[in-house]
Amino acid sequence: MKTVIAIIITNVDGGGTLRHAYEMAEAWSREGIRVLFIYAVRRLIKVSFYEDGSVDKIVYFFDYDGKKLIKLLKTCQVGLIHVEHLLNAKPYMLGICKELKVPLVVTLHDYYFACPFIKLTNERDIYCGEKGEKACNECLAHREFYSDTLGRGIKDIKEWRLYWLLFLQEASLVIVPSRDMEQRIKRYFPLSTIHMRENPELISYESSAIQVGLIGNLSTAKGAGVIKEVLSLAIQKKTPIHFTLFGTLSDVRLTPEEGQYITILGPYKEENIYQIISCHPVNYFWFPGVCPETYSYTLSIPVRLHIPCLSSDIGAIASRIHAHHWGDTYPWEEKADEILKRLQEFDYHKFYNSNFVIDNTSFGSFEKFYAGIPYKENGGESQAIMSFPSPFDELPEVLCKEEFNELWKGAELAKKRKLLTHVDKNWLRSVWKEKGITYFLKKIKEKAMK
Repeated sequence: MKTVIAIIITNVDGGGTLRHAYEMAEAWSREGIRVLFIYAVRRLIKVSFYEDGSVDKIVYFFDYDGKKLIKLLKTCQVGLIHVEHLLNAKPYMLGICKELKVPLVVTLHDYYFACPFIKLTNERDIYCGEKGEKACNECLAHREFYSDTLGRGIKDIKEWRLYWLLFLQEASLVIVPSRDMEQRIKRYFPLSTIHMRENPELISYESSAIQVGLIGNLSTAKGAGVIKEVLSLAIQKKTPIHFTLFGTLSDVRLTPEEGQYITILGPYKEENIYQIISCHPVNYFWFPGVCPETYSYTLSIPVRLHIPCLSSDIGAIASRIHAHHWGDTYPWEEKADEILKRLQEFDYHKFYNSNFVIDNTSFGSFEKFYAGIPYKENGGESQAIMSFPSPFDELPEVLCKEEFNELWKGAELAKKRKLLTHVDKNWLRSVWKEKGITYFLKKIKEKAMK
């Protein structure tokens, strides 16, 4: 008897959500569970078959109504569906567990089911304050959100939340990764099946090095605007302070003077960031976000280095900092002058303590994780994997950019040429305008030389 699980995620191209899904697939397959990782990119389905912690086989196919995917899942005797995200999912994705007659587990990594704009932020990408349905409908009217899943524009937030409530009611278990998120999400979906489980930290790192700075890909929602305001004020007051950003800063443009107060190091790989941090003279990390994060793997980086943190008091970053005594917080709406003062006065030394430990370093056992959920076990040997034609033999007339990018990654030269005959011409023109036609020619040449 062997359990087969399908982990499903749609149209998410990075971040902690995709990381969590991949790590879960690897963890369960190491326990002898057969894992099908279903990654949907618009109409394109990528299925990765995991064995013993790694991908054994990958198949691609186009699916417009779910029939191919459901047939594959039935053939493989999938006994449990675990949804990691349904961003812009095709409607059939929501009914797969019913079609297979197997239990459903859902992990909520953000607020998409409660807020179509995902982060509980307003037009300025700042926390909206969760002011009620009237304010949400006004926001929808201004921002004109179109749902691929519902196939229409969404004008009534109550309709949107009811749609996802009905889906969540089908789940045996709904997981959220922080206490802060649990409290927020239960205001919209008061379900007894919602439980908090922090994401496991599967990278183990210990260091006595103590450093501090800014970290991550910082947009407006993650505090880019706040950073610029503080930098501007620091210049005016000639404050003896300097920031080092291990990551990128978007949505704002710094003046040359502001640039003197901050060192921006650019993107990093997590396996390298600990050594990079240790090479820079900084004292503590500041998390200036203006929207409620649901977990934040980024926070875990300074924690592994035993580095205190100062954060705005909103979302999971603040709740995790307080719960584990990793630092302090300040009101998220505080003005730049007060924030600058707090940055200067933050007594980070007092937070050097034994609480800088992450002991949640495993998903645990499959049986314990899904305890009480009546997942099915198949009755015999592994079923033969269905054969699918090459996706290059069934390309739609026009590929959307996400489908194009996914197929382009591993394509050979001849297939790249074929992809270019099916690309969205308007999108291609915009890329050529931005990067030049030599961009694609260079990519094709690089592939040909391998």
